[in-house]
Amino acid sequence: MRFALNFNPLQHVVLRTLPNGLRVLLKEDTAWPLVSVHAWVRAGSVDEQASQAGIAHVIEHMVFKGTSRTPAVEISRWVENLGGSINAETARDYTHYYIDVPGAGARKAVQLLGEMLHQALFDPREWERERPVILEEIKRRNDDPESLLWDLFNEALFEEDRLRRPVIGSVETVSAVTREGLWAFYREFYSTGNCFLVVTGNFKTRQMLDWIHAAFDAMPRGQAPRRKPASADSHAPRHLALKKPVKQAYVAMGFPTPPSSHPDHEALDLLAAVLGEGRSSRLVQALREKKKLVWSVSAANYGHDGPGIFSIFAECPFPKRRPLRPAVERLVNALRRPARSELARAKNMIRNAWLQGFESYHQQASTLGLYALDGQLDRLKAYLPRISALGPDELAEVAERYLHARPLSSAVIEA
Repeated sequence: MRFALNFNPLQHVVLRTLPNGLRVLLKEDTAWPLVSVHAWVRAGSVDEQASQAGIAHVIEHMVFKGTSRTPAVEISRWVENLGGSINAETARDYTHYYIDVPGAGARKAVQLLGEMLHQALFDPREWERERPVILEEIKRRNDDPESLLWDLFNEALFEEDRLRRPVIGSVETVSAVTREGLWAFYREFYSTGNCFLVVTGNFKTRQMLDWIHAAFDAMPRGQAPRRKPASADSHAPRHLALKKPVKQAYVAMGFPTPPSSHPDHEALDLLAAVLGEGRSSRLVQALREKKKLVWSVSAANYGHDGPGIFSIFAECPFPKRRPLRPAVERLVNALRRPARSELARAKNMIRNAWLQGFESYHQQASTLGLYALDGQLDRLKAYLPRISALGPDELAEVAERYLHARPLSSAVIEA
């Protein structure tokens, strides 16, 4: 895997800060006649007040509902007529918009994103039409056991309210959102100092910078609003259960972990891979193949700007739910010094998945933007070498620090 260690995700990357403060990352590549344009805004559910929960997600919807220059129907129609795609996502720490188009549409794609990020209309009539759509999305999510499990798991893990709330908000809070509230949040967070624009694909860098300057020059200036640091306050582990008409039990277990900027983040990624990545991992072999407790099981380490999550997810028959947690606890407590062959397997799986994240222009822009938004591009470059350098002793120390020092918390969706 020497080639993987020599791979530089920042090769050919150009970083610029425009005179108005907008940060831009460009990666020119003429291999394919395509362009991926992404805008990242450092505004997510963690930035909301409890009474406005879900407003970041509402704004994600509403910027597609027309700008001062482009009617709502024309935004998606233009992209799709080219055979492209346009979409967005809201998360705990950010909102992410993107347009993927053939190279000939690059200038227009940049113009459209510029309009959406600083010229959205928030027409009250459009909001009244869109509100029922979002409320239905919330209701559908409340009927989806995997989504419910994730929300319940966050309630079990964290004490601070803004870490426990669903990103999408609730029927009550979204019903109370007003056009004035949307505009105030948009103006507070959608400024040049709080956004990062990423473009990858077939374009000329100098020309692209001119297009970006024209599209974003009128965007409100401003520094990133100060985000109150979130804390994974220590509390007694919680075990929450919710009854739903499901045909199997959905189970989540795990621990709060440090932010993705913490030096232990890569070691936690590797521990998760040893424990639950792939068919030969410890969880799969012990719980599915040998004990027949689960139909599926996996582990992952989720990094955030604030506290992260080391998680174990499983689906199992109802009678197996009770013996599952002590079985997982024993496996977690036994996670100390992985054998060299086990460690090599986990490292190879991480390397392969990580490299696949750079196969397309869209994947490159997504990965680069996520790291760039929090000023961690150097961390991105060092990720694979750091994974490669980790040994059994360091993993044992990290496991003791986060996975053995306290009991795990859990959440269950069951009938």
